[in-house]
Amino acid sequence: MSTLIQYTGFEVKPRGRDYSYRVLAPQSQPRDFTITITNRSFQERRIPYQDGAAIGYQKLQRELLQETPAQPLDRHFTVSDQELDHFREVHRPARKSYR
Repeated sequence: MSTLIQYTGFEVKPRGRDYSYRVLAPQSQPRDFTITITNRSFQERRIPYQDGAAIGYQKLQRELLQETPAQPLDRHFTVSDQELDHFREVHRPARKSYR
């Protein structure tokens, strides 16, 4: 079995939305993580709410790839403006105007 990330839901908090994930990996106990996307990020960056879970999932994937036994991951992350910009460029590119 390879590492599995399960999305388990979100909660609306005063600072933004907290997306919850459970990570199941071979020979380890399940671990729960929370990824926050701030309200400001949704409003100013115009990231649709429906993309929040996917953005959090990708952030957690990247963090897990960099984890080492000597440097275990924190259980909470906040998505940066740069990560949101990258997601938008890849998944929601600007539409081309045709004349």
